[in-house]
Amino acid sequence: MPLVIGIAFTMLISVGAWACQVPVFRYALERWNPDRYHIVVLSKGQLSSATEASLKAFAKVDAKDKESLVELTRLDLQASPDDQFQKLWKLHAQADTESLFVALYPNRSSLRKQVAHVSSINADTVAGIMDSPVRQELVKRLAGGDSAVWLLVQSGDKVKDDAAQAALEKQLALDTQRIALPTAEEMEVSKAVLEEAKIKFKISFSVLTIKRDDPKEKFLLDCLMNSEADLADFKDQPMAFPVFGRGIVLYALVGQGITGEVISTATSFIVGPCSCQVKEQNPGFDLLLNVDWDSAVGDKLVSVPVGTVETAPKLLTIPPGKNKK
Repeated sequence: MPLVIGIAFTMLISVGAWACQVPVFRYALERWNPDRYHIVVLSKGQLSSATEASLKAFAKVDAKDKESLVELTRLDLQASPDDQFQKLWKLHAQADTESLFVALYPNRSSLRKQVAHVSSINADTVAGIMDSPVRQELVKRLAGGDSAVWLLVQSGDKVKDDAAQAALEKQLALDTQRIALPTAEEMEVSKAVLEEAKIKFKISFSVLTIKRDDPKEKFLLDCLMNSEADLADFKDQPMAFPVFGRGIVLYALVGQGITGEVISTATSFIVGPCSCQVKEQNPGFDLLLNVDWDSAVGDKLVSVPVGTVETAPKLLTIPPGKNKK
């Protein structure tokens, strides 16, 4: 019989650090720049001119003209003995495959160097890595002031999917009512800053559904599904991923683990005071989103940056929901 179990999820919060009263979601939106994905282009020999032309899309730079949206590396397997990439080639390459994309999670994530996505290289797969309809809507909602957007990956079973969406919407509505934002005085900012902020400071949650077999969302789905080692074992279950800030995924809630209690645990963290301002000492990983966040946020900021926290972190546990087989 399935039951809800807690999967240990470690969050680092500095002991004795200055307690910032700005909620986590707002501090993350204003201060935590996304980390770049590392895209490795695998081939056996020289790339064709068509493949090279497809790769030019990755040359796009951010608004500050400092770096590309991804880190791109070419690797010729005829000259490299790298076991990891040789195994990936054998697993994913077909007889006529000239080259493959291997996307690795950002280096500053707990998932560093793990594989997020593998695909052949063409204009469509390049475009699918850089952007997608769901990610465009996700950016629109986060930049519109949503505290968090819950990505609901559907199982294909309407009864299960409808139940999961109903549980999310019910609890998020309750959380919206029960949660009170800190005042300007508590956050030590002027009321004028709150009024002039480009993105309204508010509590708001929404649910964004994704079909598990949507070809336009292949990259996004792979990034979500590969973020935990055993999620592939629950493909017959809906999954919910809370996303906040500039595209940080907190963790997965699965099947009957999508309960009011567990949803509320996640929202409580997201809207709680930002006890640790060091991004790397907080849970979650970044999604690849094609957006200039600094322009979207504007220059009237609710949060105030602090220096590096030097005190030792305290380990806490947040239990996301998951079915036990």
